[in-house]
Amino acid sequence: MNKKISVGAAIALIIVFMALTVSVTMVVAMRQFNTKLSNVDQRQEMFDYITEVDKVIRQHYVGDIDEEELRTSLAKAYLGGIGDPYAEYLTPDEYQKETERLAGSQTGLGLEVAQQADGVVITAVHKDSAADKAGVQKGDVITALDSAPTDYAAVSERLASGGKAVITVQRGEESIAFELSPSTYTSTSVESRMIGTTGYVRILAFYSNTPQQFSEAMASLSDSGAQSYVFDLRYNEGGVLAAAEDMIAMLLPRGTYAQRIESDGDKTDLVSEGTYDLDKPTATLVNGETAGEAELFAGVLQEMNKTTVVGLPTAGRGKVQEFYNVTSDGSAIKLSVASLSLLQGGEIEGKGITPSQTVSLTAEEESRFAFLTEEDDPQLKAALALLQAGGSVTSGTTTAPEESTAATTAPAAE
Repeated sequence: MNKKISVGAAIALIIVFMALTVSVTMVVAMRQFNTKLSNVDQRQEMFDYITEVDKVIRQHYVGDIDEEELRTSLAKAYLGGIGDPYAEYLTPDEYQKETERLAGSQTGLGLEVAQQADGVVITAVHKDSAADKAGVQKGDVITALDSAPTDYAAVSERLASGGKAVITVQRGEESIAFELSPSTYTSTSVESRMIGTTGYVRILAFYSNTPQQFSEAMASLSDSGAQSYVFDLRYNEGGVLAAAEDMIAMLLPRGTYAQRIESDGDKTDLVSEGTYDLDKPTATLVNGETAGEAELFAGVLQEMNKTTVVGLPTAGRGKVQEFYNVTSDGSAIKLSVASLSLLQGGEIEGKGITPSQTVSLTAEEESRFAFLTEEDDPQLKAALALLQAGGSVTSGTTTAPEESTAATTAPAAE
């Protein structure tokens, strides 16, 4: 027999349930309020402290205060004190340049330089840049800048300024002067060529236009008959996460390959929506300057058994940064907002990617890194030998030249 509940009892149960709900809601709300109140009190104490410091300075400082410089310094100091090693304050000009850089666009003379035994050497000339159009070549030695003899520090500072310059170079027995004016050009972040039957792909950074360049390079190498690939990520410090995701999707079939962990602990799967599955052996070159999105790329391919990582342990920079405008003048702050985590290896931050085959370069080899080839680059030679042997390696194997060291000093750039 079914038991019936009276209308009064039902109403009473509803009232009790509502009371419990309200009580729980009030408890949660009070906790949140108390937390916010505590944060407000802390912020007020900080503002009061800064106000007191400002008051003392303005009352007693004998010099003049540049208000704009003061605000900029205050913002930079604030970010320097929050414990985020990647946080940064960018002035309007700096933010514009960084936005353009990550989009794959640069404005300048289009040169990169390094200090070598024979002087300040041009290590890269960007395609379609002012230097490229003027005829400057990789390997030229800079002997004068604006008609004055100079050293590496002066050249680097002058090139970084982005202004018009007259550069004199030594090319063999010939001395040549170039008058260069800054221009905007598209960054070449992917370089490729065939080495025998292996397609060599150097990925210098992960910019918004890198996936397109990568896709074109892979298609060209495939058309050239590539039977294996080397992905060179040495000195690649990352860039745009979406670019790395797009490129990983070009190599992996549909499925989850990593996670993004937000600041509040929420996890978002990084999923390949691709339909292509890389079925040819690959080796991936890394070193201590391989960071961020480059580590994600190498680590995912390694965990998915799509590549053998060769070189030295990577930087261990696995945080994701985003930019936020803070004022109407166009300035911005860069903050770490999430962490990258591999499915098996966990978070990349502080740990990096461990190569399956450890190969070092000597200090001399590092100094002329931009000019190494498959004939004299121990790490590249090891990767090619690995692929020729069938693409397998015992984890932890160390194959370094006798005179090699573990030093990985990045070549200097503009």
